[in-house]
Amino acid sequence: MVQYKDEVSPNRDENLKKPMIAYRYFIMAIIFIATVVVFSVRNVINVAIIAMVDKSSANHSTSARFDWNQHDQGIVLGSYYYTYAPIQIVAGALTDKFDPVHLMIGAQVISTICSFITPYSASMGVFYIAGVRMLMGLVHGVTLPTMYVLIEKWFLPSEIGLAQGLMASGCDFGNAMVTVFAAWISSKSLWGGWPAGFFIMGIINVIFLIVWTVMVSSSPQSNRFVSNYEKNLLKINMHSTDKTQKKKATPWIKLLTSIPLWSIIITKGLIGLAYSVIQTKVPVYLASVLGYDIQNNGLINSLFYIAVALSQLVCGPLSNYIITKGWLSKIITRKLFESIALAGIISSLVTVCYSDDNSHLIIACLILAMFSYGFNLGGDVPIIPEMAPALVGTAFGISNALACASGFIAPALVGAILGDNAGSQSKWILAFQIVAALQLIALLLFGLFATTEPQSWAKFDDEETDPQSVETVDGDVKH
Repeated sequence: MVQYKDEVSPNRDENLKKPMIAYRYFIMAIIFIATVVVFSVRNVINVAIIAMVDKSSANHSTSARFDWNQHDQGIVLGSYYYTYAPIQIVAGALTDKFDPVHLMIGAQVISTICSFITPYSASMGVFYIAGVRMLMGLVHGVTLPTMYVLIEKWFLPSEIGLAQGLMASGCDFGNAMVTVFAAWISSKSLWGGWPAGFFIMGIINVIFLIVWTVMVSSSPQSNRFVSNYEKNLLKINMHSTDKTQKKKATPWIKLLTSIPLWSIIITKGLIGLAYSVIQTKVPVYLASVLGYDIQNNGLINSLFYIAVALSQLVCGPLSNYIITKGWLSKIITRKLFESIALAGIISSLVTVCYSDDNSHLIIACLILAMFSYGFNLGGDVPIIPEMAPALVGTAFGISNALACASGFIAPALVGAILGDNAGSQSKWILAFQIVAALQLIALLLFGLFATTEPQSWAKFDDEETDPQSVETVDGDVKH
């Protein structure tokens, strides 16, 4: 049986007392909460916009309704990603060069302000709210690169899969909660109805910011709450030793001409497009074609996010367990999980296209598509640290840029297909068919070109081979 060497040297020193609960597990919870908060703050508008433009949904709300057509709504929903996508490249490099915790603090301060002023900017016009959303997208760009770097520094090799799973599932738990919350609050009179969603999320953001500032540091060695036992444990057993802290010059030409990296970039972008279509435009489909009101709409959308969050939470640790057990090689495992994700999305969307007016089957298929998406936690998500161990933040930022760009490409694409006829089932079918076809392209690219082998441009300068997890097999240390 292969086991990670997770408790060796600290026990040699009797003065090092083992804590009842390791502090890194608290950090793991904070990472989960961070993605819950960030994605809740950014996506409250996805459901709130239904109330913002539907003059018949006033109920007890006293706030303004806006005469925004599909093009205008596409701008409002997509503007966040105009900056969120390109900043991924810079954000990844910044997290490799500077303290990621400080970057996150600055980002959350600005994000909080943006959340509070969103309702006021909406009343000023489409381009004002788009400007606020662009600013929020700009500062939120550091979130996932920051989390990736912290996970690499804080957790044992055997714990990284769970940490990544919690990070990813937090994004979707946040989406699930905020869709139900935004649908509910938009029908109430508190603070004008739909604006209350933005105000309350701003308050939650403030609370999170305080916790993050006080409790989180860039590494366990610099955190005053971490016991000496845990510091020694991590120093001895971490897959990245002190030499991983040395800064490596970024070989931009080699990086940007890497075929394996580009296969991952395109795959992440195309599978992200499917996710973004369901995230940003399916609420409109549920309302315009299937006739669901805003509260049922929010509930159904929350089921999408719960499905993907659960699969991500399981698939990250499961893929690592399969690799650790030696059942499948690392590259076969990554390609298997990514193939399941893409094939599941393709089959689900194709089924939707031939389901006519069977709303229950359509919703089941959309839930299955999102559940399938979660398998990428064993595929394209963990593959970046494996192929680029010395440039995790930079490589992740670049690979994630196109995935984030899907956030504005999806509403623009669907909006262009629909025009002002959001209730046209035939046009929605065309949109789903296009997205399904693009997933097939991603399936071929990832299967042919993706790799887990550390690339020459992303190895540590002082190592001939990539640093591997320290493992123990029947008492022997294996690298």
